[in-house]
Amino acid sequence: MSIDTPTRDELHGPGAGHHDPPEVVDGRQRLGVWLFIGADVVTVAALLFTYLYLRGVDTAGHWMNMWGYKGSLHTYAWWMNAALAGTLKNPTLIHVGTVSAGLQWLVAALTVASAAIIWSAERGLRATKNAQTFMSMAIVAMGVTIVGIVFCGVLLHSLPQVFVQINDSITMSYTTYDSAMMAILGSTMFHLAILAFLGLGLAIRAARGKITGDHWYQARLVRFFWVWVAISSVVSTLITTTVTTVH
Repeated sequence: MSIDTPTRDELHGPGAGHHDPPEVVDGRQRLGVWLFIGADVVTVAALLFTYLYLRGVDTAGHWMNMWGYKGSLHTYAWWMNAALAGTLKNPTLIHVGTVSAGLQWLVAALTVASAAIIWSAERGLRATKNAQTFMSMAIVAMGVTIVGIVFCGVLLHSLPQVFVQINDSITMSYTTYDSAMMAILGSTMFHLAILAFLGLGLAIRAARGKITGDHWYQARLVRFFWVWVAISSVVSTLITTTVTTVH
């Protein structure tokens, strides 16, 4: 048995009744995590493909422009009252621009930093057997992801709406770029929320003695997913901060 293969007690606890060899159980759990990551790869790739496709075709000229009024200046009720009163001027071409690239990269950096903390915590746990330090680092990683969630919320809030009035249709609309970014930023926020939950779970299990220097396999499984989220965050940010305008 290799040094990285957990024993039966590590996988199920002392006296567990599972009859599969530890290598088989460990391999099955690793496969499950990699299949889950693979499914997530497909989802993230689909979001990025949609972003690139919409940018390429510039559907109805709405990639970053839309005829209407700067909806973010007023509430929907204010615009509706103005439209019904007939006091609106002729609509203009509204250019929304891109969201803050700096904040996007900050979120990516926070995600990478949290992954580095979890990886370092796992290595330290296996080397020093110090579960207390692992628990503290898991809490720090969770805190870093929560900060990332806050900045994702700021980015989502910065997506401007445009008040559009076409015949009987009166709506607060988003440009194609804003809609695509909303999906990508929402996905990022969701992934960070999962990481924060996993970090909390690791800390609680370490505090209860379920994760120790001898029982570290769950920390490794979480680390696999955490690192993938960090990689996907960098790739998504790279694409959405460089592929923006229509040429």
